[in-house]
Amino acid sequence: MRYTIITSLLILAASALPIAGGATQTPASPTPDAAANAPAVAANQDISVAVLDGKITLRLPGDFVDQSRKDAAGQNSGVVVSLYVNKSRSQVVGISEVPTAAGDANDTSDDAFNKMAQGAFSGLKTQFNHVTKTGQTTPVAGGHKFLRIDSKQEMKGEAMMGTILVTPYSARVVTLQILTPESGASGHDLLVKHILDSIAFH
Repeated sequence: MRYTIITSLLILAASALPIAGGATQTPASPTPDAAANAPAVAANQDISVAVLDGKITLRLPGDFVDQSRKDAAGQNSGVVVSLYVNKSRSQVVGISEVPTAAGDANDTSDDAFNKMAQGAFSGLKTQFNHVTKTGQTTPVAGGHKFLRIDSKQEMKGEAMMGTILVTPYSARVVTLQILTPESGASGHDLLVKHILDSIAFH
C-alpha cells in the first residue's frame, strides 16, 4: 500500500550525507479535467504543518488527513517521519527530518544536492518499478534553496507521479515526498506548487 511504502523512502535523499548519531536507515484521484477545474483551496481551508519543531512551516489542502505514527518506538532515533493522506485523490505527502553530521548542516551546494539526488533516485528504483526521472531543479521556497526531483514510476501496476523536495536546515535534512496517481497529473503539479508557495522558515 502506497501509504506504507512512502515512509521507507522519505530519508533516502539524505542518505548520501553523513548522518549524525550513527543512524543507518535509508530511507483514487480525480481525472485530469476534474483536477484542472477544481477551485483553488482557500488559505483558511488549509491545514498548517510544522517541521523541525516549527522552524519550517507549510500548508496542505484541508482534505489531507494526518496519518503519522504517533508511537515514538515506531521511528528511528533522531528521525521524525510524518504522513498526510488525501484519500479522495489518492495523494500522499510524506515528510522526514534526519540529523546530519557536523559540517553538512546547511550545505546546499551543487555537489551536495547531486549526492542527495543520486541517493533519492537509487531509493526510488528499489521501491518502485519502471522509474523514470522527469526533472531535477533547485527551486527557492521561503528564501531557501531546495532540490526537486520529479519522476514517474509504477506501484502495484499503477502509474504514479512523484516529486521529492529536499533541503538541509538547522543540522537536519528535511525531505518531502509527494505521490499522485498519473491520472491526476495536473492535480499533482498544483499540489507541489501549493506546498512550495506556502513554505516559510522561522
